[in-house]
Amino acid sequence: MMNRRLNKYLRYFLLTVLAGMLTLLPAAAMPQGEGEVFEDPDGVYTLKLPKNWIAVVSKDGLGRNEVNIVYKGIREDGALRIRRLDVEAGSKAMDAAKRDEDQTLRFRPGYSRGGFENFAANYDAALLTYDYTQAGRPKMGRTYYLKANGTTVYVLWFTGNRNTLGPLRAQTDAIARSFRVK
Repeated sequence: MMNRRLNKYLRYFLLTVLAGMLTLLPAAAMPQGEGEVFEDPDGVYTLKLPKNWIAVVSKDGLGRNEVNIVYKGIREDGALRIRRLDVEAGSKAMDAAKRDEDQTLRFRPGYSRGGFENFAANYDAALLTYDYTQAGRPKMGRTYYLKANGTTVYVLWFTGNRNTLGPLRAQTDAIARSFRVK
């Protein structure tokens, strides 16, 4: 009698645990790359934004579109700005990254280079990681340089709190890999 009752409760417990695991399975199995495609309002590029990345388009003082992409709507946690660099014909993305670091990034307060690396993307690409401080707070930057053609490099400039942006490397890599010039 006691064994029957114990078996009944054990089966009930196992079924409850299994049902709970099955409800969590679709969320766990969902690929990290799922998200929405963002198209530049000027029609220059597209990229895929993972969940929690939000694109905000506004106008600057001259009436030009300004695109800011933020993580969970909090710029301090993670932000992406995209800019275009004109480079000399025949130069590589790594050359543009080194020149950009030398001319702009190294002047940030508390700048400390993390390193350069070749980045596997659809383009000749390089990645520069670095730490800096802003208002006394530790920040990090992750900047992707994607050479779109012989004289154009697009810069995907991610900045944010070190503790938030650091673990988002897979997402920032996915965003950079999804970048397409029209």
